Amino acid sequence: MSDSRYTAIFINFEGADRDILTRQLKMLKERFRAHVILIGSSDDDRDLLDKNGALFEEEITPGDSDITDTVIAFCKQKHIDMKEAMYIGKLGDGDSRLKESGFDVKDPVKMAESYKKAMDMLQNMVSPIIKK
Repeated sequence: MSDSRYTAIFINFEGADRDILTRQLKMLKERFRAHVILIGSSDDDRDLLDKNGALFEEEITPGDSDITDTVIAFCKQKHIDMKEAMYIGKLGDGDSRLKESGFDVKDPVKMAESYKKAMDMLQNMVSPIIKK
């Protein structure tokens, strides 16, 4: 992506830490003024949507369809430039179609782990200063 701008962020939480990813999504949404689309596939997703409705512009449910096909079809229907879209979620075995279409693809578990490490580092930097 040339200008580091996302107009759409698709999130498929799967087994990742929902609280941490929700915080990250809020920051990304504000930073890029992006539309956040929840890929709903479980009761946990519906609960999250109920609690954080303002975060998500839309919810799509793939049902029996392939998630990649669902996301690409949604982008075409809504005229979303796939080169300005991010997909946070795991892709099926070797499925690289989103990447080939221009999506920036992120692993939700790795994103949450990275955020936790950054917060731990920040906490460790701030703790000695506060104790003085």
